[in-house]
Amino acid sequence: LEYSWTRTQGADEQTLMDALPERLRARIAIQIHVKTLKKVKIFENCEHGLLCELVLKLRPQIFSPGDYICRIGEIGKEMFIISHGKVECIITTNTGERKTVAVLVAGQSFGEIALLGVEGCSRRTADVRAIGYSE
Repeated sequence: LEYSWTRTQGADEQTLMDALPERLRARIAIQIHVKTLKKVKIFENCEHGLLCELVLKLRPQIFSPGDYICRIGEIGKEMFIISHGKVECIITTNTGERKTVAVLVAGQSFGEIALLGVEGCSRRTADVRAIGYSE
């Protein structure tokens, strides 16, 4: 709660946006979030029109320290783009040891492989856990 308050000063972005006409909501979302999408490697060379369509599909989420965002073996139905904070990708080795294989920060993403529809690639291959508060 404190993290959310610090980031928004009590303003509920979704409630404010819902009160606006749909076209204005879309224009504001595009203005705010296209820059974030352009930081993501797989979107950096996309046309502006495609980025605008993708922005309208984004759903902000806040994760607390230690929250698992996804788990090994889950069926992936979404990808994640980090706008604030850090997350760690954790695997279990052949010996059963838990090992952090990557730490991702703002502008990085994960989970896109599961969305490609490639046979046998829809399941998550790592646990992803928030390090501190992450969005």
